[in-house]
Parts: sequence; C-alpha cells; structure tokens
Amino acid sequence: MVIKYKDGREYDLVFDEVDHTYRVDGEKIHSVTKVLDACFPKYLTDWAVGEGADFFKASLEPYRLAPTEEVGTFMLPVKVVEHIYKGIQTAHKMISGEAAQVGTSVHNWLSEAITWKMGKGAEPALPLNEEAKQCTRAFKKWASTKDIKWICTEEKVFHSSKKPHYRYCGTIDALAKIDKVECLIDFKTSKKIYKPNHLQIAAYAHAMAKQKGKKKPAMGIILRLDKDTGDFQEKRFNVEPHVDMFFNCLDLKAWNSERIKNEA
Repeated sequence: MVIKYKDGREYDLVFDEVDHTYRVDGEKIHSVTKVLDACFPKYLTDWAVGEGADFFKASLEPYRLAPTEEVGTFMLPVKVVEHIYKGIQTAHKMISGEAAQVGTSVHNWLSEAITWKMGKGAEPALPLNEEAKQCTRAFKKWASTKDIKWICTEEKVFHSSKKPHYRYCGTIDALAKIDKVECLIDFKTSKKIYKPNHLQIAAYAHAMAKQKGKKKPAMGIILRLDKDTGDFQEKRFNVEPHVDMFFNCLDLKAWNSERIKNEA
C-alpha cells in the first residue's frame, strides 16, 4: 500500500501478516507495539510468572491428601513433577496463544462490523467462541451510548523522520467522530488497561496527524472489552502529553541496540 503525506510525499508500505513486521520502501521499520514491548517487559514478565503460578497451584490440587484448603500433604509421582515443571515453563505461551486467538477473532469482527456500518460489505456473523461473543456484546453496549460516525478501520500509519530510529509504523483499530470529536480508538481484550497502552495510541495519533498535515492529533480512546462479563471500560485522553514519552522509548530502544565500546 502507499502512504501519502499531505505535502506530497509517498511511501510504499508492506505489512507481513505472519511476522507482524513493516517495511517502508524496502527498509524494515519499527512497529509501535514491539517498541513498547521492548521498553516495558515488566508487564509481560509479571503476567508470565502469574500464569505459571496458577498452573502450579491447579496441578497440585488432584494430589492433595488432606481434604482441607488450609492444611494439606501432597503425594506427587516423579512424572507429575516433571509435567508441572514443563507446564510452568510454557503456561504463559499456552494462555497467550488462546488469548491471541480470541483477540484476533474479536478484532476481525470489529473491523468487519465497522466496515459494514460505513456502508461497505455485509453484517458479520458473531464469533463462535463465547469469550469473543462477550467482547462483541461489550462493544455493542458501548456503541449504543455514543453518536458515532466511523471514518476508517485497520488503517496503516507511518511516521517519517530524518532520524532513522524515529521512523515507525503501526495499524490503528479505528478512527471515528464520536459525539462530534475525532477519536482514534484502540480495542483491548486484556484483563486491564495498561499504562503503555496510552503511548501506543499517542504514537498512532501523532503519525496520523503528521500524515494528514494536522496540527492537533485526534483524541485517544482505549476501549477494553471484557471477555468474562460482556462489559466495557473506556479511557478517553489527550494524547499530546504522551508523544514525547514514546519518542523516549524509541531513543531507549536505539541505545539498547548499540554496542558500547571498551575504552580500556
């Protein structure tokens, strides 16, 4: 696809769906999400440890000899110990894979539903997965409370810069006028809204404003769709105070990739 800037510049952007990588004019470009994952690994580490701990606790339960929750003796065969050991190592991967499947299903449905609302294509069928269905219910609840004019969905953005490490790409979930205010929306199916999510939307909104030659970026909205309850959580915020922090993340990533010379 071609990314067009208002000043006439054009860039050829290629997105690899499998590797989730971007190339602009043949050059590999940072993606916003990978930049943030590199700068905020704590959230991923805490989550992975938590999943391993949950797996450990659940795996022990069938081998409890005393029938109380507070006191218990466990008799574990060696094979079970090995199974638990391997399970703790891979629990986060299994959960991550399942969550990713739900997230992909929800995002695909949202994109098709928004496209349909824009007068293109047919109304999409609901996902088969129950967790994904709960997310669609949450989205419908949210949308019913707003005056929405959809502008685009799954739009690619590219931030051009003379500094190579300030070039980045991303895909916005949706852009819309909500109650007459232009908003860039990112849909989340996670258990909570994380602080780096704000930087993600700020980066997208800044890049889109630069492409379109706008002085002020769109308002940011993080819309979390709960997989368990079918409720939504909306976080609306001004992206401008957070743009510089995202560029700090780009600086940090660039510094982290440089080799420091030994002056001895």
